[in-house]
Amino acid sequence: MNSTFLMLIRREIWEHKSLWIAPLVWVGLITIFFNWGMLQVPDSVNSSVSVDGQPVGELIHSARGEQMKDALNMPDDRKESVFAVSFLVIFGMISVFMTIVVFFYLIDCLYTERKDRSILFWKSLPVSDASVVLSKLAVAMAVVPIGVILLSAVTQFVNYLTVSLILHGTVIGEIFPDWNFSAWLRSQAIALGMMLGGVLWYAPIAGYLLLLSSWAKNKVFLWAILPPIALPVLEKVFLGSDHVLDFLGQRFSGYIVLMKVDPNAFEAGNHERLPAVSDVYNAFHLSNMFTSVEMWIGVAAAAAMVFVTIRIRRYRDES
Repeated sequence: MNSTFLMLIRREIWEHKSLWIAPLVWVGLITIFFNWGMLQVPDSVNSSVSVDGQPVGELIHSARGEQMKDALNMPDDRKESVFAVSFLVIFGMISVFMTIVVFFYLIDCLYTERKDRSILFWKSLPVSDASVVLSKLAVAMAVVPIGVILLSAVTQFVNYLTVSLILHGTVIGEIFPDWNFSAWLRSQAIALGMMLGGVLWYAPIAGYLLLLSSWAKNKVFLWAILPPIALPVLEKVFLGSDHVLDFLGQRFSGYIVLMKVDPNAFEAGNHERLPAVSDVYNAFHLSNMFTSVEMWIGVAAAAAMVFVTIRIRRYRDES
């Protein structure tokens, strides 16, 4: 990666501060409300937690010494599931939020430089249109996803520390598992695979938004949302079919469908024990995403739209 391309990426981060301010604010809110909720957990609720069918509160008062420790010790594979599920939930919350941020970034990044006429300055520099467009795509499809992975990993660790302090000395604190590095690391690997699959799956949507940002003279937001809403309605009214709606539904939700997530893996079985961590990890079939022909057709379509975007930026007259 040459210095010019890095400079263009830094330019995007400087000009679009929401790319880093918004996730920091969101993570701060998640951490504050999550820990505030943990502070509100009364001991009476803690005592309702069961181990082997017996309330933990009764175990605390009835068991002594090693007997109490044995009663509170769950198998390691079920302790790890606490981390696996909580880590993936935090990753999901940050990912969904950043998807919204990236949506607004993509429809704005090329439109704004035409609106404020800064495009004239950038065209005066020895920087190709392809480099400019690809740098914006790289920010949305590479820089932001990497940031999400790193930010979620740090958030998971910070939340574990704060929750450990909050639960110290409580009933739940007695059974709260110690930090498990292997569970944390494996969760990051799954999150990385999900993120890479999501980036490739939604690449044509990113290409579509970039294309609109370079083409639309105004009201880019409406151009972005009205066609996906209006076309299914018009098809239904005049043709009585739902092909467009089915296509859009597959494009937006097919990524989740391809993973074939098994919801049973997150159930606690007899509701007295946590699910096994192996079941949680095996619930995600990541390889299905990368062997999907539909995904790679979408990537090819995204490449075509990015090419058209570069051509539009190159020949649009801004004088």
